[in-house]
Amino acid sequence: MKTPWIELDELKVNFENIPALLDRYNLLPDFLKRLLETKYTSKLKPKKEEQIKFFQGFLKEKNIEGKEALNQWLLDNGLDDKRLDTMLYERLQVELFKKQKFGDKVNSVFFKQKESLDRVMYSVLRVKTAEQAHELHTQIEEMESSFSDLVSEYSIGTEKNFNGIIGPVELGRLDPALAEKLKISKNGQLWPPFEFRNNWVILRLEKHLPSKLDDKMTARIINSMYDDWINKQVLEIIDQLRYPKSRERNLIKDKNDNLDIDNGSEK
Repeated sequence: MKTPWIELDELKVNFENIPALLDRYNLLPDFLKRLLETKYTSKLKPKKEEQIKFFQGFLKEKNIEGKEALNQWLLDNGLDDKRLDTMLYERLQVELFKKQKFGDKVNSVFFKQKESLDRVMYSVLRVKTAEQAHELHTQIEEMESSFSDLVSEYSIGTEKNFNGIIGPVELGRLDPALAEKLKISKNGQLWPPFEFRNNWVILRLEKHLPSKLDDKMTARIINSMYDDWINKQVLEIIDQLRYPKSRERNLIKDKNDNLDIDNGSEK
């Protein structure tokens, strides 16, 4: 007779069911990611100063001040001091590994992507017809009315609630039709009306904010490269588990197969 790994009233789960359940509940990707991270980082030994700094950063991130607040956070998250120490130590190992593997690639990636990482603030006004757009554009150009006043009165987009001002937003996150115009604009440049997504748009660049390779940007680029790298491996392993080349018993069964979970009902 199989010994259940866990029993929840009439629901019993055996050890051999765990891989299939991890897949069924979409927990397998995170599980495999952590296994891979353990494999890659097990030999890294963070220095004491690094551990202290990382712990202080964790407390700041979670807005934890004082021992009492920390104890309450541990209670709320089902942890104790020992488990927290292990969790933070392993997280630090991963952070050190990321820097070791991708740190020397940051500069080249940044300068390659810099144009799309630059941010802009711009004003936009949207109306339904070309005739109205040209009329409003003339009023702005000849300073008969302010851009913000016309947006509040006539614009049909959500920018109406913000005086027409959007941003700061990265150029890479904008529709290419808008990004291309803003990329070559000078501060304050007003574009003639143009058709965009079944509306007519008046566009003005307010401010261009060049991206900088500071600590925050460095961490972002490293994390992006790391996520792409580790997730590719996770997906390859999942594919191997779900669709093995051999005819041997698959560890991951189709969710429609019998998972041998005894919930008290007949199979």
